Amino acid sequence: MTSIKRVPLDRIRPAIDPRARRSEPFPVDVEDRGDEFHVSADLPGLRKQDLDISVRKNRVRITADYGDESESGTYRRRERASGEVSRVVRLPVWVDEKHADASYDQGVLRITLPKRERGIDIEVS
Repeated sequence: MTSIKRVPLDRIRPAIDPRARRSEPFPVDVEDRGDEFHVSADLPGLRKQDLDISVRKNRVRITADYGDESESGTYRRRERASGEVSRVVRLPVWVDEKHADASYDQGVLRITLPKRERGIDIEVS
């Protein structure tokens, strides 16, 4: 008779679902479009006021607050995440913070970050 060893689902899930391997709090895509970067983040179930974005040099910090509607109550099951999550995305070059733009629609945050001009012209005297 063959014996079957039971393996908890959380141990095999990374093998069948690539998203399970991710240790980041939410997925982010960074697209290089030549003169600017487009950053997209999946953040469903939030309002615009629940998001905070900061840009410094070549880093973008995205913070999302999944507030909890009710701290009190007797729960039989509680799986929905609550609290604050944050992620820093490092870009290969500095960006122009003053001309950055962001929008949030249907659970997707989109950030446009123009690349900063590099170098200066030096006049020879």
